Amino acid sequence: MRGAATRLVAALWAATVVGCTAPTESAVSEPELSARILQSNFDESLASVRIQLLNDSAEPVHVNDVVLHAPPFPDAESDGDAVILPGRRIDFPVVYGQPNCSNASPTPTAATAQAAVDGRSLVVDVDDSLNVLPRLLRLYCDGHRLAEVVMVTLGERWTPDPAGDALLGTIELRRVGGDDEVTLQHLTGSVVFRLEPVQPAEPVAVLAATDDTISVPIRAKALRCDPHALAEGKKNYVFAVWLGLAGGPQQAKVELTADVGIRPTFDSLCAAPAAKGVGS
Repeated sequence: MRGAATRLVAALWAATVVGCTAPTESAVSEPELSARILQSNFDESLASVRIQLLNDSAEPVHVNDVVLHAPPFPDAESDGDAVILPGRRIDFPVVYGQPNCSNASPTPTAATAQAAVDGRSLVVDVDDSLNVLPRLLRLYCDGHRLAEVVMVTLGERWTPDPAGDALLGTIELRRVGGDDEVTLQHLTGSVVFRLEPVQPAEPVAVLAATDDTISVPIRAKALRCDPHALAEGKKNYVFAVWLGLAGGPQQAKVELTADVGIRPTFDSLCAAPAAKGVGS
């Protein structure tokens, strides 16, 4: 009889332990998140990317903030605070900083996102199958290498050409270091204005190893003057040129922004008779 009582007490104790521990294990279960990195044209204008988190769990997940870890970029933090429902995605924007370009051929390490989930830290691997980070790293480090050799600017003087439907100006290249040959390969305009060399050539111009400066004649024309295009604001005055160094990079993009003082001169192209109706 005593043995039976002992077995009954033991069974009750085991049942009590199981009943107490099961909820605890459920309470500490890790949420299941997956992440990928995205960048739109608008993100690019803000020097930001988006970490998109997908909730693979069966329960909602409360994310307080997200830190992107992707050396040689510095860690970048989002201030996002959101509840992600099961099977849903939410984007967390982060502003990335200047990467470390000291390595001759920098490559980003595999990115991770550290998410604060209800007071706990959860590290999630980030899918970068769109190659957002390698592209940004190449853009910044190629630009850094170019900046060590040459300064590129829009000329300060732009005047109407004889036909009255274009402006004539220059792109200025000035050597600041080294003796690499620099080629101006091609250039593009903005949504509203197109830039083109006065004398087309491939490459457009060359800053030889013995040159300190060159001035490249450029023509600007209006592409479209409709209200939608003009609403782009300051982006209307941002132009791109592609340069190459003899010692590499072979092709790197540099953005040139027209100073505030010469923007009214560009705007005059949309008031010219030949420009009216463009893009309508």
